[in-house]
Amino acid sequence: MNGRVGVPVRVRRVSSELRELRLRSGLGAEEVAGALGFSMSKLSRIENAQRGLYADDVSALLGLYRVPAERRDELLKIVRSGANPNWWQVHGGRLPVLDDLVRFENEAVAFRNYETMVIPGLLQTSEYTVAMCEGSGRDLTPAEVDSFVGERMARQTRLHAARARQFEFLVEQGSLERLVGGAGVMYRQLKQLNITSSRDNVTLQVLPSSLGAHPGVDGPILLLEFKNHEDLVLLENRGCTSYLEEVQHVVAARAAIERLREMALTPEDSAQLIASLADRLT
Repeated sequence: MNGRVGVPVRVRRVSSELRELRLRSGLGAEEVAGALGFSMSKLSRIENAQRGLYADDVSALLGLYRVPAERRDELLKIVRSGANPNWWQVHGGRLPVLDDLVRFENEAVAFRNYETMVIPGLLQTSEYTVAMCEGSGRDLTPAEVDSFVGERMARQTRLHAARARQFEFLVEQGSLERLVGGAGVMYRQLKQLNITSSRDNVTLQVLPSSLGAHPGVDGPILLLEFKNHEDLVLLENRGCTSYLEEVQHVVAARAAIERLREMALTPEDSAQLIASLADRLT
C-alpha cells in the first residue's frame, strides 16, 4: 500500500479517456482550453487525474469531442459516482471487456497476479489463448477470437517495454498440467513460460499440487501498484470483474499474495518443474 490519498481510480479512468478523445479529435490543448474557457493548467489537471472531475466540465469536453450520447452518459455516470472507490463491471458481451484493465496496466509500476486454473493472460501464447476461447463454452465467431487474441498479445508488449515495471506471477501446478489445446500447444506454452520468466523484471512461482488449503482458495487475484495513486485490486468471476481500492481490500490482497509467495516454489525450482513438465510432453 503506498499510503497516498489519490484520485479514485474511476476518475482516473475518465481522465485518461478524455485525453485520448482530445488526441483523436486532432485538437490541441490550447484550442480546447480556449474553446471552453479553461485555463491550460485546469485542462492538464483534468487529463492527468490531478484533481477530481466535475460533471459540467466533463460534459463540455465530451460535447466538444462529439462523443456519442450513449458513451457520454456512461462517462458522466462514472463522474457523478466517482467518490465510490469500488465498483464492478458485468461483461455484457461473450468476452470480457478489457478497456479499463488496459488503461490501468499502462499506469501501473508493478503487476502481481495469482491464477488458479489457467496460465496468466500476460504469459499465454496465442495458440493457448485460442484454445482457451474455443474451450470456454462461449459461442464465439472466428473474428471475435482473433480480436481477443490480438488484444492479449498487444498487452504482452508491456513485459518487454523499456519502462521499468515489475511483473510477479503465481500459478497453480494444476494449470501447468492441464492440456489446453493438446500436448503440442502445452509444450510450447511451457517453454515460453520459462523464456519469459528469465527476464529481470518477471518473477514466476508455482504452487505445487501437494499444498493443502491456502489463501488462494478464494480465487484469482490481480494487484496493480501505482507510483502516484492508490493501488488497485481486481477480482474476476464468471462474467464480472470487481475493482477494489479501499484500504482493507488492498491490504487483504497484498497479504494473500505475500503468503502465496512464501508457500510457492522458488523461481529457480519453479523453472525446473516447468521444464520437467514440458519434457514429459515430448
